Amino acid sequence: VGLKNRLEAVRREIGPRMNLGDVEHMSVPKMCLVSAPVDGHVIMTRTFIPHVCHKTIGVLGAVSVASACLLEGTTANELADVPDGNPRTMSVAHPGGSLQVQIHTDPSGGIDTAGVVRTARLLFKGEVWG
Repeated sequence: VGLKNRLEAVRREIGPRMNLGDVEHMSVPKMCLVSAPVDGHVIMTRTFIPHVCHKTIGVLGAVSVASACLLEGTTANELADVPDGNPRTMSVAHPGGSLQVQIHTDPSGGIDTAGVVRTARLLFKGEVWG
């Protein structure tokens, strides 16, 4: 309860600063906690929407966190284990697994494009006889 109350206090404080007004009865802004990575991920996350820790992470949340990992001076940048290369494929861990984010930077190091990497899996295979 203590953590949820602290997160809600921060959420309600930053809502007006983001020009969202009073966010008490809104689902935004969503809060995301980050921590140091383990098991080959770039960063670990816990997303609260708005008061419940979500089992995964949304696409925009994952792209936002991965982008923050590249921005000097952010908490995410200080904690992250960012891979080399361009584009970078970054594994953003969440309670349900991870989401792969690919980020391409421009020559100055700014973020040019970002998106998620999705894969399809075979659901079934068979033959139909008529």
